[in-house]
Amino acid sequence: MIMMNSNMNKLFLGFLLGLTILILPALSETQLYQYSVNAEIYNNNTLHYEFNIIFVNHPDQIFSLSIGSPYNIKVNSSADCVIEESMLGTSVVCNMKTSSRTLINIGYDSDRYINKRDNYLLFECPIIVPEDVSTLSFLVKLPVGTGLKEPVEDSYTPEGALIGSDGRRPILSWQMQNLQKGERTDFTIAFEKISETSSITGYMFYLPTVVIISGVVISFGLFYQFYWRGRDFKVILPILKKDEKIIFESIRKHGSGVKQKLIVKDSGYSKAKVSKVLKSLNERGIIKLERIGRTNKVYIEKNFEKKV
Repeated sequence: MIMMNSNMNKLFLGFLLGLTILILPALSETQLYQYSVNAEIYNNNTLHYEFNIIFVNHPDQIFSLSIGSPYNIKVNSSADCVIEESMLGTSVVCNMKTSSRTLINIGYDSDRYINKRDNYLLFECPIIVPEDVSTLSFLVKLPVGTGLKEPVEDSYTPEGALIGSDGRRPILSWQMQNLQKGERTDFTIAFEKISETSSITGYMFYLPTVVIISGVVISFGLFYQFYWRGRDFKVILPILKKDEKIIFESIRKHGSGVKQKLIVKDSGYSKAKVSKVLKSLNERGIIKLERIGRTNKVYIEKNFEKKV
């Protein structure tokens, strides 16, 4: 009986230890879960910002975000948020009660961050995360009638942006993981006005009436998805990066259904690089991949193929 009680005690202590190991990480996971910033640039060089900030599994705490000197500030949250002014600028301060999830939405307008250069405009925006964050998303819509400065691959920082379009303007999006409190990322985009004879403007006048009436729907995910269905390839080429242009032109050259190994040979890039670029083009709906044995066949999406 004594031996049995001893074994039961050991089992019970082992259970408590295991439960503690499981619970402690969950209790400590109170950092910022998502920090999403959308910026829309207008033709008068003003901007509209939307911050969507999500906390999960957090205790009672105060969250403060400095937003400089904006105007038309709007805050929407289940937390108790106030706008505070000081000599250092404007801050949004939120008193958050213990919750499994709290969303804070902050919108405002600004006339900063756009600087004129000789023949182009430069958008410069530093983002400093206020807390440890699992995911940082940053999306920028350029003004209607503008395009990225040539060469496109050198027109923005940091690298790794997903470039899309709604048919009238370029849209750039970044997504970063596991950033530390106070970590800073400098986002820059060089862009310029496009003449009325440009391919993009010409394409807008070329849109069939039936498409205008039906209202083509363009959608893209919060962190990193863009869809290009029904777009003319002339809209795509100006905003593709150099390696994407070379590979897309190779596909056009050999025709839809070309084997991936032929693209590797034709482009001069490595197998790994070609695979990476094709995956990106596939995710953006420009091409599709068909697995054939140990290689892929590459097809231009049907809506593009009719116009290529």
